[in-house]
Amino acid sequence: MQEKKKLFLEVFLFVLKITFIGFGGGNALMPVIKREAVDRKKWLNIEEFDKMVIVTNMLPGPSVIQAISYICIKHFGKLWGSLLTLISILPHVFLAFGLYLAVNKLPLNYLYVIAAGVLTSIAGVLFAFGWSYMKKSKNQMNTPLWLFLFIFTFAFCFFIPSPGNIPVIVMILLFLIVGLIELFLYLKAKKIKKREKEKGNK
Repeated sequence: MQEKKKLFLEVFLFVLKITFIGFGGGNALMPVIKREAVDRKKWLNIEEFDKMVIVTNMLPGPSVIQAISYICIKHFGKLWGSLLTLISILPHVFLAFGLYLAVNKLPLNYLYVIAAGVLTSIAGVLFAFGWSYMKKSKNQMNTPLWLFLFIFTFAFCFFIPSPGNIPVIVMILLFLIVGLIELFLYLKAKKIKKREKEKGNK
């Protein structure tokens, strides 16, 4: 029971930390979540984390809340996990509301400077996070397929306007395309092996 209370407090402080540094959307915070939940605390393994990143990016809504909800519910069940998530994000909600009211008092030039600084840091974090996944995926599939998927997703993100750029649509399309390509390569390899076997028998 004591261990459960300690874990509850640790997860509460973790969620509090994540929500208070919550800038730049979900993917900008995923490296922070990985460092805490996977590398330091071992609440998730790397495979669980990778799946969580994929699913939260496919679902509508804030991916950070979905990610921390998954961690909370995994360790405390649906009821207590949901309550823990709700309690942990309330301080950030009140602070954000206060900042929203305070921002109206600031000159516009200050807001431009703040936005430029935040956007630069977000771009750097997202690039590093994306690059790590690019290197990982490149080692697991052949280069032409990897290059095609990279160009396709890049073009989709930059040139398809909202609300058409829903992640679920592109994921379904990519699964179908990759599945067909892999099936074609498998059948081709099988055919070649069959020919070689027939030649060997002769």
